[in-house]
Amino acid sequence: MKHGCWVGLGWVVLVGCTPSPKGVQTPQHHRAPLVETIESAPVQPPASWEVPSLGWADTSSVAQRVRNRALATQIMLALSNVSALRAYLPMVVVQEGVIVLRGTVPSEQLRQQILQVVNRVAGVARVIDELVVEMPEKTFPLPAYHTVRPGETLWDIARRYGLSITQLRRLNGLRTNVIRPGQRLRVR
Repeated sequence: MKHGCWVGLGWVVLVGCTPSPKGVQTPQHHRAPLVETIESAPVQPPASWEVPSLGWADTSSVAQRVRNRALATQIMLALSNVSALRAYLPMVVVQEGVIVLRGTVPSEQLRQQILQVVNRVAGVARVIDELVVEMPEKTFPLPAYHTVRPGETLWDIARRYGLSITQLRRLNGLRTNVIRPGQRLRVR
């Protein structure tokens, strides 16, 4: 008996194509049904296929999702064609021509280069840049100081330099919040 087989959406359908020859009686328990359905285990896509949610509802058609995936592939190919960028390829998420780039790059220059390459790819409507530029590891800022003026508090000084009061006290070895006008405090 010949069977055709179609696989899709986690199930398999077997369809019998030719009946048993006439005159041959097959016992009831040996006859194959014309259609059999066999449940299979659900197929889980690899983690690399998963696209992080951007808060957008996925109401796009299959054709639109294919176009989005094709555009993401074109972007990755364009980026990998630039040898300086190969080590810093970002994650690319595409939703109807809007590109979101996520990742970490070592310099602002490389971030700008990535954005230029992505903007040159045909079909890119807009780029949302979520790339983070790493701070160089071995650069230590030179210390900076602030001279306390009359009426200033630790809170005022900390806020002015983007520090917490605890950080400011730690930088200066202060045990209390008491400061005096003319006192020199390290702020970096």
